[in-house]
Amino acid sequence: ATAGPAHPAGIVSPTGAPLSAVTDFIHEVASVSLRDIAGVDRARAVEIIRSPAFLLLSFVAVAPLAIESLDGVHAILNGLAIWSGILWALLMYRLFAGGQIGVVWAIGTVFFTAFIGIPLLTVYLQMPGDIFGRLEKIGFFPLTLAAYILGVGVREELTKAIPLFLIVRFTSRMENPTAGIVLGIMSGIGFAITENVFYVYTNLNEALGAARRTGQLIHLVGPIYTNVVRMAMTPFFHGCLAGIFGYFIALAAVDRARRWPLLVAGLAIAATLHGLFDTLVPRSPLWGVLVEGVTFFLLLTYVLKARGLTSASELTHGLFGPPPTTAAAEGPGAS
Repeated sequence: ATAGPAHPAGIVSPTGAPLSAVTDFIHEVASVSLRDIAGVDRARAVEIIRSPAFLLLSFVAVAPLAIESLDGVHAILNGLAIWSGILWALLMYRLFAGGQIGVVWAIGTVFFTAFIGIPLLTVYLQMPGDIFGRLEKIGFFPLTLAAYILGVGVREELTKAIPLFLIVRFTSRMENPTAGIVLGIMSGIGFAITENVFYVYTNLNEALGAARRTGQLIHLVGPIYTNVVRMAMTPFFHGCLAGIFGYFIALAAVDRARRWPLLVAGLAIAATLHGLFDTLVPRSPLWGVLVEGVTFFLLLTYVLKARGLTSASELTHGLFGPPPTTAAAEGPGAS
C-alpha cells in the first residue's frame, strides 16, 4: 500500500484517534504535575512551613475552622477570643516592636494578664462598697463620666499594668520606651481576650433565654452582631490604652526623679480615654469611633517618639509597601 501523509503517534485510525488523544493528554497532565511536586525538596518544604507568611496566614485562615471542632459553645467562644487576641497581638507586634522586644516576652505578657491579671481584678470587684457602680446608674452625664474614668478606667488600666510593673521591678527591659509600648499593648490584648470570653458568653446566654421565652429568634441577631464587634475591636482598643500607659511606665523607669508625675500622667490619659469611650459609646457608636481614633493617633505619636522615626509610613515598610527585591530590581531611577 502506498504510504499516506504522516500522522502523530497514536492517531492512526478514525476509530482510535479520540481515545488515544485523551490518553496522551492525561499522561501529559500527570507528568507535569509530578514534575511540579518533585520540584519541592525537603529543605524547601521545611523552609516554607517555618516561614512567617505561611504561619501567619495559616493561623488567620485555618484556626477558626479548627476552633469549630471544639466541644461545646463555651470552648468555641474561648477559642475565638484567644484567636482574635493572638491575631491582633501578632499584627501590632509586627508593626510596632521594631525588634526591640522579643516575641516570647510579648506573648508571655498577653497570657499573664489574661490568666493572672483578670482573676486578680475579679477578686477586687467582689469586694463590697462599689460606689462607682451606683454612680453609673444615676444617668447624670458628669457623674457617669467620673464613675467610668475612676471606677472602670483606673482599675482596668492598673490591672493591665501589673506585668509591666513586675518587669520594671525585676529586669531592665522596660528602660526602653518601645518595650513599654509593646508590652503594654500585649497586656491590653490579654485583658481583652478574657473580657471577651465573659461578655460574649453572657450576652449569648441572655439572648438564648429571650429566644426561648418568646419563641422569636430575632433576639439572637443583636447579641451575635455585638459579639462579633467585640471580638474584632476590643483587643485593639484595650491594647492602645495599655500601650499609652506602658510608654509612661517606661519613661518613669528611666527618669526616676519624675517617676510619680509620669506614672500619674500616663494613667490619667489612658483612664480618661477609657472612661470617655464607655460613657459615650452607649449614646452612639460614632462617639466610640471618635474616641478610638484619637486614642490610636496618640499611641502612634508615642511609637514614633520611642523609635526615633520621622514618619508613620516607616512603620509599614515591608508590610504594605513594595517588596524590597522589587525596589532593588527597579533600580534608583525607578519612579
